[in-house]
This record gives sequence, structure tokens and C-alpha cells, in this order.
Amino acid sequence: MSNLSDSITRFEDMLKTNAVFYFDSTEFISISHHYIDQANYSLAEKSIKMGLNQHPNNTDLMLLKSELLIFNSNYEDAYEILNYLENIDPENREVYLQKATIYSKNNNSEEAIEILKRALEFIDDKLDIWNMIAMEFLLIEDFQSAIPFFKKCLEYDQEDYQSLYNLIFCFENLGMIEESISELSSVLEKRPYSKIAWHQLGKIYNKQHKFKESISAFDFAIISDDQFVSAYVEKAKVLEKVGRLNEALDNYRLSIELSEPNSHIYYRIAKCYKKLNNKKLFLDYIKKSVREEPGNEKAWIYLIKYYLKNKNYRQSKYLAFKALNNNHNSIGILELISIIYYKTQCYKDSIKFYNQILDFKENISWKIWKGYIKCLIDAKRWSDLLKVSLKAKKHFPNKAFIDFTISGCLLKHGKLNEAIYFFQSGNKVCRIPTKLIKSFPEFTKNKTLLV
Repeated sequence: MSNLSDSITRFEDMLKTNAVFYFDSTEFISISHHYIDQANYSLAEKSIKMGLNQHPNNTDLMLLKSELLIFNSNYEDAYEILNYLENIDPENREVYLQKATIYSKNNNSEEAIEILKRALEFIDDKLDIWNMIAMEFLLIEDFQSAIPFFKKCLEYDQEDYQSLYNLIFCFENLGMIEESISELSSVLEKRPYSKIAWHQLGKIYNKQHKFKESISAFDFAIISDDQFVSAYVEKAKVLEKVGRLNEALDNYRLSIELSEPNSHIYYRIAKCYKKLNNKKLFLDYIKKSVREEPGNEKAWIYLIKYYLKNKNYRQSKYLAFKALNNNHNSIGILELISIIYYKTQCYKDSIKFYNQILDFKENISWKIWKGYIKCLIDAKRWSDLLKVSLKAKKHFPNKAFIDFTISGCLLKHGKLNEAIYFFQSGNKVCRIPTKLIKSFPEFTKNKTLLV
């Protein structure tokens, strides 16, 4: 370390004085790595440039130069250096890795995979190459081809948990659940205290609704490591699903004791207390959740809905705007604000926020479209209602409620023939809702429509 410090001091003195000192190639390489590790790419670049001036044929310095060029997205110049190096050193592992990186960064995974496969022919330490090939297959969602390479990584290193996660991810995407279980069982045969394998097995059983087996797997993960926070959390989620709420709470609390305060866990605890009808502790924990992480949209929505359901519109409105300040453009929170204004008959404000939702995202749920349409009906904004209903029909062409609404608007505009067309379209699906008959008395004036 002292040698490196001395070299760096001499190098920086040289830059300050414009003098030229001699360094051997190893020193330049160490200096360059030091600056790269410090993210001081400007000095790294100067070190490499001076190094190549003094040692123009040094392969390692050329590779460092191409690495910096790749970092700066200067792929053509980097590739030119790598081609030169491949010609003079055709079995240099780093050349192939960097070329593969260039192809990968240019979204050309197929070429990256081909180069990496070529490298496998002469590189003895194949682990990194297998992993890179597998990850490229993941990028193009060729899960089947990625599987054998992740398996090779696991055969080489049984504690390569990332490859195990990725392998299970591939199996799940291919619907190969039994293969996932078999692979994890194989890992557990060799390493019965593999907390990761038990954890993954528990998650798979949970998805299969095998809750007893899932809880058991998480228990084994905890036996393997009683500080394994994720196992307590996942176990608690399953216990919550099967209605064992007090046990779920115990596990959530343990997870908090073992880690930092966590907004998501406070939210889960609050939900349990809500199901247990413990209003005080529900409010305590849901408020802890949003205080811990003001951007936790789910927790805010859960809290706002609680007050909205209890018709405490003042508090729900206050919280909704507070939530919006921390979750800008949240469709869920904007919808709640629209509903609050609608419930308090402030139709103008409700419409304003429904419009805001559409400004951000027109492809919204039917529930939001219907809420907006009902608000416009109650506000008697017939022209706006017609425009919005026609927009909604593009996304939900088979909703009879929209057809009847459009028909009613057209009747108000005296367009009888068009109104009949939309009415008949809706009538093929269901009878006209009573609310719409009350909102559009024009229907009763045209007796033929209601026959």
C-alpha cells in the first residue's frame, strides 16, 4: 500500500509540475485502478494515456483504456482496441468479456452470447463466463437456454445463491414448478441448512396454496438462521392468509426487532390489526408506516379508505392531499380525492381530479371511468359526459353502462337515431340501470326504448 501511495504522490507531483517521471507499467496499472476505484475517471484517463506513452505495447493498459471508453459509451474506439488486442493475444479473457459488454450495452445479446461461448473454448476458469451467458439469455427472456448455465454455476459453487435465485426465476417463468421444487430439494440434500433453498421452497409452496408446507419450509429457514428476516416476513404473510393473525403479528414484530424500522412491515401489521378489529393499534401502525416512508402509496390509500368508509370526509381529504405531496401523480390517491369530492357533492373539484388522472394515463381501470361518468351525470355536465363516455368506450367497448349513458346524452342533444343505436347496443347485454332512467328522463319520453 505504501508503494502505491508513493507512486500516486509522484504521479500527482508530475501533473502539478509538468515534469516527466518514469513509472514502470505495473505502477501505471495500479495508479489507474486506484483512480477508477475512486471514480476519478479524469485522472485515470491521464494515467493510462501517460502509461501508454511510456509503454505503448502494454496489453493491460490498452485494456484499461478500452474499459474507460466503454464506460463513456465510446464503443467504436473501444472495439477497435479490442480487435487489435485479439489479433496479438487471441486467448486474452478480458478482450472477450469487454467485447461481450459492448454488445450487451447495445442490446445485442445474441452476439454477446456468441463471443462468450467462443471464450469458453480456451478459458479454464469458466464460472464468470457461464454467469454472463446465462444473464444475457435472461435479458432476452430465453429462460430455457439460461437454465443449463445457471446450473453449471451452482455445480461449481453450491453457495452461489444469486444463480439459485435466477434458476428458480427461469423455472417459474416457464411454469416448471416441479422442476423448481426438485432443484431446491437437490440443494437441500447436499446442504440441509441452506436457508435460501428453504426460503425459496416456502415461497413456491405459498404460490401453490400449500400453506402448511410453506410455513414448515420457512420454519426450517429460520432454524438454519434465526436472524433471517425475510423468512419471518414471508412466514407471517402465509399465517396472515390462513387467518392465524396473532402468530403473523409475532413474526412481523420479530422481523422488526432483527432489522431497521420498516414501513412495509408496519403496513402489514396494521392490516392484521384491522382484521382483528383493533382500531387503535391499526391506526398506530398504519400511521407509523407512512411516517417511516412517506412514499408508501399502499399505506396511505389504506389509511384514507378507512376514514372514507367511516364518512370522515374532512380527515380523509386532509390525509389524501398529504399523501399526494409525497406520491406525486399517484392514480390511486388522485382517485380517492375525486371520490371524496364526489361524496361531498363538490362535483367541480371531483371532475378536476378525474381529468388530472386522464392527463397522466388514459388507459385506466373501468372503476375509475365509471366513477368519473357518475360524477358528470350528477353534475349534469351533459356535453362533457358525452365526450368522456365516448373516450371510455374506446377502452371498454362492451360495457352496456357506457352505451346507455351515450344514448341518454344524445337524446338530450336531440339526436334520436344515434341514441337508439347506442341504446340497442347496451340493451343486448342487460336492462338499463334504474339510476340512468332517473338521470335521463328523456328515456321515458321515448316509450319504444324501454319496451
